[in-house]
Amino acid sequence: MPEPRAAIERVVRDYLEGMIYGNPGQIEAAMHPKCMQAGHFNGVYEFLDRAEFIASLQAEAPAPPGTPIDSEILSVDITGDVALVKLRDACFGTSFTDCLTLIHHEGRWQIVMKAFYDHANDG
Repeated sequence: MPEPRAAIERVVRDYLEGMIYGNPGQIEAAMHPKCMQAGHFNGVYEFLDRAEFIASLQAEAPAPPGTPIDSEILSVDITGDVALVKLRDACFGTSFTDCLTLIHHEGRWQIVMKAFYDHANDG
């Protein structure tokens, strides 16, 4: 497994670009087909699989490709073929903290679980 951190960061970039620019193919490349995500968005609890997540993005206006993405990887913890990424990102009128679990399988990293916190829920 050469340079896992760089490969993980590419997966995170594909996830962000796919979500923010409205490119389902990038999300599909970044997330395992059985990936699940959970969190509160706009005060509503979501528990979605990858297909439901992609469909939910249809309600959001995508940013034009090339628009700067406001994000920061806060931490990456790698143990063997498992990685945990904590990410701050802003999109869809709010900011999020995403906790991503990735697994290296069949020669590549993929997001298999996502829990997120919508900072619009602060306060």
